[in-house]
Amino acid sequence: MDAAGHIRTLLAENPAYRHRWMTHTHRRRKGEVSYSGIAQVVALHLWETGLRSDTDRDLPRRLRDRIRQALRGEQLTHETVTWLTESFCFSTEDTAAVWDAFAGRSSIDLGGNGVSFTLRDPPVPLVQPQLHRTTALFSHYHLGPDRTLHRTDHSHVLVALEDGVDSYAYSPRDSVESVESVIGGTFAGFQPSSPGFVGVKILLERVLRKGQYASLQYSTIHRATPEACTDLRRAARRRIDNVDMRITYHEAVPSRAWWCAWGAYSAGELVREVRLEAGIQGELHQFFPSLEQAVVGFRWEW
Repeated sequence: MDAAGHIRTLLAENPAYRHRWMTHTHRRRKGEVSYSGIAQVVALHLWETGLRSDTDRDLPRRLRDRIRQALRGEQLTHETVTWLTESFCFSTEDTAAVWDAFAGRSSIDLGGNGVSFTLRDPPVPLVQPQLHRTTALFSHYHLGPDRTLHRTDHSHVLVALEDGVDSYAYSPRDSVESVESVIGGTFAGFQPSSPGFVGVKILLERVLRKGQYASLQYSTIHRATPEACTDLRRAARRRIDNVDMRITYHEAVPSRAWWCAWGAYSAGELVREVRLEAGIQGELHQFFPSLEQAVVGFRWEW
């Protein structure tokens, strides 16, 4: 079942989710959902969290068409998925299943818990102050036949925590040689960072006010390194919600692999690990609902 169908089924059949939207509608046809009722629940969530002004009383009406298109599978975005899962307080299991369906494949079930506070060493310094929160993040890593990282595809949704947010920056490994296929912004160049890392800055398409969302998609191209790659990590200071990490191995596939949490982005203490098996298509994949003050990722042996 696709993500739209999965969300629609949950909203129609789960008693807790169904009760939320049914209190805002008089139409209660069995097996159907009310787009206006669902839109009202989402609007209340956006007002209560400050993501939309509570003076915007026309918000439910505008959201109705968006919800209808999303649940029909016509136009389902990262942002809409995030709003629906948060507005209806989806369980950890349901949230993981929805994001997994949105990503297009089945994820490995490791309990579905968020990861937090594993950092033992100071993190890589920020390229610029972090004035946003990430509400959804997909990272797809591609390793070539030479066993090195060739490309990483990123897609994420961020929300401004203050007025005037006009850019996004982060510090990947210094093997990055270019940033391509930017949607939702413009690559503004590399910035100085810590040894072994390079700062990447992307200007957003528009300046965000507090509570406004932006969606970004971009790819980083990496030059080959002398040594084979044996781990890939994702670090977070502030909380990141709905994180999906995937590695595709092209030709060369590891003999053993683990899902891990570390105490640092480079080297660092291994806090926890769980043995994994690569999928039929030579992939490792993990979804988790949140990441905060932690480092997670995969390690493997060739």
